[in-house]
Amino acid sequence: MKRLFAIIILLSISFLTFASVDDSLMQQGNAAYQNGDYDLAIDCYQEIIDHGNEGAILYYNLGNAYFKAKQTAEALLWYERALRLDPSNEDIKHNITYANLQITDKIEVLPELFIVRWWNALSKSMTVTGWAVMAVVFGALFALSIALILVSRRRWLSVTAVALAFISLLIAIFSLIFASKEAKRYVNQPEAIVMQSVVNAKGTPNESGTSLFVIHEGLKVAVTDRVGTWVEIKLPNGEKGWVEASSLEVI
Repeated sequence: MKRLFAIIILLSISFLTFASVDDSLMQQGNAAYQNGDYDLAIDCYQEIIDHGNEGAILYYNLGNAYFKAKQTAEALLWYERALRLDPSNEDIKHNITYANLQITDKIEVLPELFIVRWWNALSKSMTVTGWAVMAVVFGALFALSIALILVSRRRWLSVTAVALAFISLLIAIFSLIFASKEAKRYVNQPEAIVMQSVVNAKGTPNESGTSLFVIHEGLKVAVTDRVGTWVEIKLPNGEKGWVEASSLEVI
């Protein structure tokens, strides 16, 4: 028992020590950024991440440091990672839009029907965790509404409870659908940022394949297949081609 207690104390001290170090690194990184020492800021933020930490603000700060250091592809990578943790953050969205103005490739996105675009935008407005929490909350509200229907002796209260139950059930179902959709989105079709200055996409997964198109660093693509060290990518306009996996960094 004493040994277990000692281990718990040791782990607690280690956790507090790492937390203190990370707080110090964050302050040092922020100070370096304010002083224009973007390379030092990058090193500080990256070290915090190397300790196993994650967070939208941390990734956003790292993206800003990379952007100031004129490393746009790296900036976009960390902005996109930040956005996945905080999909409704307007500052992150703004910086992604601004950073995309600096890259070479300006590829038009395939047009979508309004209802499809609206559905996808709504799904992306929250994280998997956010949708899951909403599903649980409204599921519980639905259960309470059913209980109220069963015990209520007043007509107006029963009618209100029925309406509340219907709305709660509807929101809970759609929350589960969106949670599942977001959970599968990055698994079924991961996204990546092109990290090499120039990448020649091939028609087959080898160097002897026919050249299809050329893309440049900073472009976001979808990864649709993998063969050995090659991955098939899909551009925003729907074009597909094979590139070396080392030329990309998965978001």
